[in-house]
Amino acid sequence: SRPSRSSSLRMLLDSNGGVEELQGLCNEGDGLSKTVRKTPRLFKIGGLAAVPASAALGFLLTPSSRIAASAVGSAITGIAGLVGKSKIDAATEAAAKPAIAQAIVDLGVDDEGVADKIRGVKAEFDVADEDFDVMCGSIYERYLMGMVKNPIAKTGELKELGQLRSALDMDNLSVGEAHAAAAREFYRQTCLFTPEEDLEDPGHPDRMSIDKFLFLSERAFRQGGETDEAFKYEMSRVAKAFGLKLDEALDRVAEVAEPFYRRALASTRNKLETGQVSGDMLFRARKSLGIDEQTASDLHVAAYNDEIKVLLGKDTEEELDPATLKFADGAMDRLNMLKEVLGLSETEADYEIQNEATELFQATALKSMNDAIAG
Repeated sequence: SRPSRSSSLRMLLDSNGGVEELQGLCNEGDGLSKTVRKTPRLFKIGGLAAVPASAALGFLLTPSSRIAASAVGSAITGIAGLVGKSKIDAATEAAAKPAIAQAIVDLGVDDEGVADKIRGVKAEFDVADEDFDVMCGSIYERYLMGMVKNPIAKTGELKELGQLRSALDMDNLSVGEAHAAAAREFYRQTCLFTPEEDLEDPGHPDRMSIDKFLFLSERAFRQGGETDEAFKYEMSRVAKAFGLKLDEALDRVAEVAEPFYRRALASTRNKLETGQVSGDMLFRARKSLGIDEQTASDLHVAAYNDEIKVLLGKDTEEELDPATLKFADGAMDRLNMLKEVLGLSETEADYEIQNEATELFQATALKSMNDAIAG
């Protein structure tokens, strides 16, 4: 039977596209590079201009038997000839990148030892600094592309991407290059199968993946401490890769970020009386998500208004008699507590209460007037 929609959603939420992408990378490479990856030091013998393919392959196939190695080597010599030292160096470097990926797959980006493991790969394969930086950038690109193949954005991915950057020891320039390159490749692959008109639909999975890419990029640049000028440059490059202007891209980023903050506000209301929420927690959430102060203020007022409706019993589609609406005992204490956590002023809070309770006040006043007339 086909999986239910809820089970499919859980699979998407639980999957780690970045790790899955690196698992695929671990299996890439030709026969020589895979062999080099298993025994890199064997192929890093300085001063050799060439290594007989028969000797190398024969030794690897039967390292414990010189006779068998000689026999296998003799059989291969006529076909393979000599493998030049440059060929072996290239194979060694090609094998290093999957080894980096394997270290991340095995340990995870959050492991304290992953950075040391990656540096160990550099030393083991004797890769030059500049070449190793390029490899690390490529690993980051693949991981990022794997992440956005799952269109559902998760706040934990922000931390995950930062941990990956730290493990690979990448600076701001390298991160910017990786995001721009990944954006171009991801858009190229997406457009092979998805028409442009589908990418205009905010609910289409590929459009959601692009918006998620923009969100992760914006957060990576901001959290990396880029100057405003550098941020605009890097973000514009990513936006351009998707055929967007910077302002359009930032609008899409906000559309991804705001629902996360709304959920944080809903959680604040649910846990209000537990002592587990505070204004500082909301501030950290805003900083993590990139929610600006004006947007946060609007969302705080909306959350406060929603709470008033709940406390009045107005959170229903049923038609209600205004005369039956009332605040239960303790409601005003709860609203005062929420007001403090949300950082609302007395004026803002009073306005929202009066606006939602107007019908109640009017109904109460009318009832009092009618009672007085009835004598």
